[in-house]
Amino acid sequence: MTLHMLFGSAQMESCLALLGTGDTLMVMDRDVLKSLSAATVALPCDVVVLEDARSGPDANEGFALIDTAGWLELVCQHTHSMSWY
Repeated sequence: MTLHMLFGSAQMESCLALLGTGDTLMVMDRDVLKSLSAATVALPCDVVVLEDARSGPDANEGFALIDTAGWLELVCQHTHSMSWY
């Protein structure tokens, strides 16, 4: 189980290719959130969005929203974590 924290879209394709069952993808950036909506249909894992990344008038709907306490819970639940910039 890996927590993938996606901070930017430059590594998005590589990140998505490594996602597996039991992993969680955490979107950290609003621009990534915009790019991600079409790609999430076939993802094998849960997708969550950090509260701050979702703010703004054109924020996408349909993703689980978590705060910093939820982020900490995810870190504790996953054996490994990877940051993607």
